[in-house]
Amino acid sequence: MEVLQNRIDSFTRSKRVKNGSKTTVTLKWPHPSSFQANPETLAEAGFYYDPSPEDRDSVTCYMCSKQLSEWDSDDDPFDIHYRKCAKTCSWAVVRCGLRNDVDHQGRFVSQNKNRMPLSKVMEKARLDTFTFGDGWPHDSTKNGCTSKKMARAGFIYMPQEPGDDLATCLYCGVSLSGWDDDDDPLRYYDRSSPTTQDPKGLDQISFGLSRPLSR
Repeated sequence: MEVLQNRIDSFTRSKRVKNGSKTTVTLKWPHPSSFQANPETLAEAGFYYDPSPEDRDSVTCYMCSKQLSEWDSDDDPFDIHYRKCAKTCSWAVVRCGLRNDVDHQGRFVSQNKNRMPLSKVMEKARLDTFTFGDGWPHDSTKNGCTSKKMARAGFIYMPQEPGDDLATCLYCGVSLSGWDDDDDPLRYYDRSSPTTQDPKGLDQISFGLSRPLSR
């Protein structure tokens, strides 16, 4: 379920689940699209549909396995995931916590040292997105875009469909795929983002011009 589209699709399919020892029940996502917690926002916040007869709107995080249910119309899945799982889930840290790091214009304004892009906490959380599940497909020792180098450059692994190698920069929204063995993520990023001044490291990126991922 690390693939975004798979998580979205989980909300569109009916689920047959056991209801007692001998019977099953078919369940569908019960809430309208007007809810803040809708299939798209829940999927981007890391969740897939995982209902039970008792909790018909239950969702589970693909990375930390946190289950949440009883959604109200104004519940924000990003905020709730971050508040409940910031100490245990790297996806909550890197994706859901981003909302607290930027202002309404998308400028990076957080003063929390552990939220700074160059902090060890954030780099480790970004790295976890590359190593979870099937993992990043370019982690051979001779590769120029290993998961560690990608995380150091500010990227997270955010595949949109099975088998792709799409990586997204948290801080400006640039998404890149089709990586070759000799690619340098910092140099590639420099060619693709107007916010990069010099491909020498993440500390060279101008966060004042950055924008968040889609919400």
